[in-house]
Amino acid sequence: MIFDTVKVLHLESTNACNLECPLCPRETYTNFNKEIVNHLTIDQITKLFNNDIISGLDRMFMCGSYGDPAAGKYSIDIFKYFRSINPNITLGMNTNGSLRNTDYWEDLGKNILNSPTDYVVFSIDGLEDTNHIYRINSSWDKIIANVSAFINSGGKAIWDMIIFDYNKHQIDTAQQLAKDLGFKGFNTKISKRTT
Repeated sequence: MIFDTVKVLHLESTNACNLECPLCPRETYTNFNKEIVNHLTIDQITKLFNNDIISGLDRMFMCGSYGDPAAGKYSIDIFKYFRSINPNITLGMNTNGSLRNTDYWEDLGKNILNSPTDYVVFSIDGLEDTNHIYRINSSWDKIIANVSAFINSGGKAIWDMIIFDYNKHQIDTAQQLAKDLGFKGFNTKISKRTT
């Protein structure tokens, strides 16, 4: 079976998102209908992946191509399910960070993504005056509150920053802020995108 060799699994837990990033497939794909929202369920997971497949994985992460995992109704349940089958699995997610409240992020850091290798990548493209240019509808204050709640509860956070002409002068300041907040990593990605 093909799954015998699979060690890393990426799940798209939802197609829901609170942002309108100009070059996201949600915005550029003309046939994408935002009115039809889907959430991956535990029932679907059990039909797709048996215990042997999950037990053989080294890592499972959620990094939405169409949605943000924090918007997924069952993302937490899916994390818990995978961990219950495979206690040694690394769990991770990528998010814009401006969804949910601090209670959600504190619980995620303390009780869900709490093994030494688990992580959350926060996609933050600049500082307060620039992040919202590409991450349309994001809230800087909410991102910082959520990040702080996650990190302060023991979660391992990584900051990913897409570099645009309008935020490239902020790399050093953003990297220092990441250190000050307790991020474990800071990555930049050069973009050929224009907004």
